[in-house]
Amino acid sequence: MNKLNLLFSYAYLNGTIINLLNNKDINFLLDSGAFSAWKLKKEIKLDDYCKFVESLPFAPWKYFTLDVIGNPKETLNNYNIMKERGFNPIPIFTRGEDIGMIDEYYKTSDIIGIGGLVGTMGNKGFVKGIMKKIGDRKCHWLGFTNPNYINYFKPFSADSSSWASGLMYGVIHLYLGFGKWERLTRNKKPSARACQRISELGFDLNELKIREKWRNKRANETFRSIPMASYIKYIQDIENRIGTKIFLAIADLRDLELFIKLYGEQNESINSIGRIGFHRGTLQIQTQNGTFI
Repeated sequence: MNKLNLLFSYAYLNGTIINLLNNKDINFLLDSGAFSAWKLKKEIKLDDYCKFVESLPFAPWKYFTLDVIGNPKETLNNYNIMKERGFNPIPIFTRGEDIGMIDEYYKTSDIIGIGGLVGTMGNKGFVKGIMKKIGDRKCHWLGFTNPNYINYFKPFSADSSSWASGLMYGVIHLYLGFGKWERLTRNKKPSARACQRISELGFDLNELKIREKWRNKRANETFRSIPMASYIKYIQDIENRIGTKIFLAIADLRDLELFIKLYGEQNESINSIGRIGFHRGTLQIQTQNGTFI
């Protein structure tokens, strides 16, 4: 089983979270927190960010430069300063920047981040255009994991908080396997395949039948766990199939603890009984010697 890919923002990290992320089973991607700070009208100082990276008791999988939302010039300036100080961050190409900067960034880094994709008009067209320039070089899409685009362009990595978005709108995203999803809602009866999948993940289907529990899904561990467990399986499938690492963006200690717990349970299940999957609507279990039962 691949490592659990998690992205945490500098803006939300504390000692307890850092200790949990210091885990051999986790790829920890550090985000500068610039977007979160921008939304809150706060400023992150470059010196503070650099000191934080230096203070980490372990090296993250990778970390981004401190970008400045809507300001490519200052973003580039921060990147250059970090490089001069001996850091090796992922540079971020932002919308509105001279496209020629892509080649410049690749002179000093084997991977670049593509920003300006979250909730913006024309982001899909922007991705199409920028990927023509990038070609087969490594890149990371910040906050953009559209399945069709991931499958077509196969970026080296990407991140998203989509695993949590459904709960805000009364929807549980359930991964059925092989790229297929089902939306679970309070008023819709889940399909037979969804019921089977919920059982495989180790959850009690009867809990989803209690209408009162849909009113506060964030507080209910089952309702939080189903999309979490689904996304763990999904990112594992994507990485195994096309090689793209999708990082799950989280900002909460409670969610981190639950992700680690669910990942451990899935890993234990795979090690003990093999790989579970669907084939033509029938549940099959592949044992470690490759045979199906």
